[in-house]
Amino acid sequence: MSDLHIAATDRTPEIQLSIANGIFSMRGESFPEDVAAFYGQVIMAIDALASTIQGPLKVDVAMVYINSSSIKAMFRIFEGLENVRKQGHPLSITWHFQDDDDIMQELGEDFKDRFPDLPIEVQAS
Repeated sequence: MSDLHIAATDRTPEIQLSIANGIFSMRGESFPEDVAAFYGQVIMAIDALASTIQGPLKVDVAMVYINSSSIKAMFRIFEGLENVRKQGHPLSITWHFQDDDDIMQELGEDFKDRFPDLPIEVQAS
């Protein structure tokens, strides 16, 4: 499995995965025309992490807007992160939201509730 870098567009977030550095980040807005096409490679890369990553994984999520279809894809990504944890790899997840963004804060809390075994920290940036 190789690293992944997807540049941000006006409809999709910047996504970076560095296996050697143990970093996965998503930043920006997410309302792609074709959610499956955009997130398919990301989900595959995250699913492969459980068997390829050597050290700890640091996850940073800083979304400004995300549509409902993208939330479903993000759920799949978090399922993959849960598998990384189940394989015994240490990981930390920080869900960033802007101070006045109650929607993104609540979404982060929802992921924390749905994945109680993942170490998700929801924090204002």
